[in-house]
Amino acid sequence: MIYKANFKNYLLVIFSFSVFFSCNKSKKEVIVQGNIINPMGETIQIVGPGEMEDGRLSLNFLREINIDENGNFIDTLNLKSSAYFFFIHGRERTQLFLEPGNKLTINLDSRQFDESITFSGDGSENNTYLKKRFLHQENNGVNVIELSKLESKEYLNQIDSLKQWELSFLKENQNISDNFLNIEKKNTQYKFLQALERYPLYHGFYAKKQAVFDDNFLSPLNSIDYTNQNDYNLFPDFKNLVLSYYQSILQTSTNLQADLDKLIQSNSNLIKKDLVSQGVLMLSASNKNNKEVYESLVKLSSEFSLTGEDSIITNKLVTKFNVLRSLEKGMKSPVFNNYENFNGERTSLSDLQGKYVYIDVWATWCGPCIREIPSLKVIEKKYENKNIHFVSLSIDERNRPRYNYEAWRKMIVEKDLGGIQLFADNAFNSKFTKAYGIDSIPRFLLIDPEGNIVSGNAPRPSDPKLVELFNSLGI
Repeated sequence: MIYKANFKNYLLVIFSFSVFFSCNKSKKEVIVQGNIINPMGETIQIVGPGEMEDGRLSLNFLREINIDENGNFIDTLNLKSSAYFFFIHGRERTQLFLEPGNKLTINLDSRQFDESITFSGDGSENNTYLKKRFLHQENNGVNVIELSKLESKEYLNQIDSLKQWELSFLKENQNISDNFLNIEKKNTQYKFLQALERYPLYHGFYAKKQAVFDDNFLSPLNSIDYTNQNDYNLFPDFKNLVLSYYQSILQTSTNLQADLDKLIQSNSNLIKKDLVSQGVLMLSASNKNNKEVYESLVKLSSEFSLTGEDSIITNKLVTKFNVLRSLEKGMKSPVFNNYENFNGERTSLSDLQGKYVYIDVWATWCGPCIREIPSLKVIEKKYENKNIHFVSLSIDERNRPRYNYEAWRKMIVEKDLGGIQLFADNAFNSKFTKAYGIDSIPRFLLIDPEGNIVSGNAPRPSDPKLVELFNSLGI
């Protein structure tokens, strides 16, 4: 499933503070400077942890730095502690690790961003290590889908091998700081634990069957304190692990209040804020527990001050819940009017009344959407001339640099897409996605001949339950 941020970005979450504090104010300063050849725009961004003017910690700190006419930039950050950051320019980014007292120089050519970037000065060894590891993993990438399909014993062997490789690679780089070395070792362990935690869900999704494993398989997770805010702030993969753990609770728990009680009673407000933010995505038209999830998230949000961005997140939660309340089975479907059809005409939902309407909300940049296309073609062929319209509604953006209106038209031709092909524009800000509370794709909808909702989150074409649903309706 693709969210507003893609899967890579989901794994590369915004990182946070360590527990190391310096008492010397001058040692807190970090100077970041450098030069960019062929710059893409006039600024760079440094994103990661920061301290607000009132002293509160923020996981969404963003510093924008201007690039002069010669491609040079320089800025000073005041850090209370070591932290992971993203250095962002245009659509490219690289991970940084900054420690109080660093004076780091970054040089690169934006046309070969990852390959050309070099570091010098204080902190350069740590960041050169991150670059080398990233390039190795990019060139020797793990196929998450195939890995997740493995049976539990082989899966465990594979992720243990990956952990041992990272530890060996870390050992080979003798010049990194002791602080960074210890942080990376612990983060590697958290990465291994995260892979364990997600196995049941990923195996079920990709292998299309329930994962089977013995009692010892998940036992390393038993000692985890998922309310540990210090580790959550510092270790990227612990943050991933914590969010995955609580998201699983939101999806599967039969007693949310009890399962979230330890977090509610804790002082881990940053975790609570992030879970409320992620929880917006957990509300969906097919979730029968929306009300309980919503009430649990509202209770969590009452534990921290609703100001600034926190208030915006909570407002999104309330808005999403209210939208979903109007999308229950049997209710009148939101409509779309005069959307551009690939054949050059305009199509509205009212034009399709009299038959069931199965809507595929997709985009050319969405990998999981494209993987459903072969199955969708089979379903369209099976139900050809039956009492149903098949509509594929693209939320590609008209003028996006790569994935845009022309890319949409080109893909329809190249993949010989059938059904009714419509262009909605504006990605997740389109009127249609907002009306249906859609913030992840692919998403499939089923509307009855009278324009009423059958399912606001129908089975995918690759799911046998779709044919069962169609058959139950006599389509």
